Amino acid sequence: MLTIRLQIQAIADLLAGLEETSLPLDDFHESCRTAYRAILDVRAPGSHDASPAAAHKALIQLLKDRPDLGSVISAIFATVPGTKLDFPSLQEIAASLPEVTWLWPDWIPRGMITLLGAAPGTGKSYLALDLARCIIAGDKFPDGAPVPQPGANVIYVDAEDCPQIIRQRAELWHMDTSRLFLMQPGERLFIDFSQTTDQDRLVEMSHSLAPALIVVDSLSTISSKGENNVEDVREVLGFLNRLALDAQCGLLLVHHLRKRGVPPSADALSLDDFRGSSHIIAIARSVLGLSIVQTGPQPDRSGPLRLEVVKTNLARYPEPIGVEFLPQHPDGVVLRYGEPAQQYHQPTKADECAEWLLCTLEEAGQPMKPAEIVEQAEAAGFSRSGVFRARKALGDRIRNTAGEQNPNNLWALA
Repeated sequence: MLTIRLQIQAIADLLAGLEETSLPLDDFHESCRTAYRAILDVRAPGSHDASPAAAHKALIQLLKDRPDLGSVISAIFATVPGTKLDFPSLQEIAASLPEVTWLWPDWIPRGMITLLGAAPGTGKSYLALDLARCIIAGDKFPDGAPVPQPGANVIYVDAEDCPQIIRQRAELWHMDTSRLFLMQPGERLFIDFSQTTDQDRLVEMSHSLAPALIVVDSLSTISSKGENNVEDVREVLGFLNRLALDAQCGLLLVHHLRKRGVPPSADALSLDDFRGSSHIIAIARSVLGLSIVQTGPQPDRSGPLRLEVVKTNLARYPEPIGVEFLPQHPDGVVLRYGEPAQQYHQPTKADECAEWLLCTLEEAGQPMKPAEIVEQAEAAGFSRSGVFRARKALGDRIRNTAGEQNPNNLWALA
């Protein structure tokens, strides 16, 4: 496998009188192979003139006979003989490469895309705006990490065109809105980062404002090309990646999850849940997921959430963070962060038996004989073996009044 560039260089070297190439001639493209052999014929033993000038004449004559070789022969004459391709090693370029730095350590890197995905209505826009609030106010991030640039500017790309909602939330949170800059749709009534006009608007805002964070809300609304194919998203994501790199700021790209019958729970969220082309996940260096924690038999959209890093190429995976929406007086809600709530799991027969055993001892109000408990358990639909397995699983929550083999032993609540 040889590139045209390698083939042309080999011919140009031969034309200048340098040594024959070690590249396999059979791998040359037909047009390049024809030109190479024309020069070899001139340089063959017994040739009356093997000079470079004679080789030039041979190529010109070949061009007269084969006009279709014009582009190849022109490239040969334009190539400097003896040129070696230069490929710098990592050691040579290491000093020019920027270090990985963080806006929010382990969560949002500078100079790269961070993807924030959640189901519709989960609160991802709330979370994005609250992160902006933390930066502007100089508050700590949700995990307690300090904000590195307190009071820095934040750009919020409001591609969903809901400035009144952003304004209401910002005012209820007493944000310094002089540090929050909205990019809204222009005359076309929508933002399209596949167009240079909208790209230039955001580049100019970034250059003038030097933001610590750019929030793009959301991926599905910033391009007219869609998000399901690599070709649809490569240009837009490439632009956002270059923008983050040039500005050395965090860039949080809000995205949606695939539709499901019920909102995805914290136990089920994975990279496969993110909507659109896999290139979206591939280009993001950090992928955050916000999911509902189901704490009861039925999902609750107003219930607790879990924020976690679903993918990272840069650091360890930090511990997930619990997120709750609390009523704010007199209006609105505020976000509270802490330990994630425990995920609800459908009780098994063993769980039900253990719960029954605890309730039975509590209602009795006194220690009971194991045989008496087994009798009542069988009447309630639990087996003798199930009772003893539940007793073992409960551990020190139930105590023996005597030794286990003692005929007078009773079970009692600890």
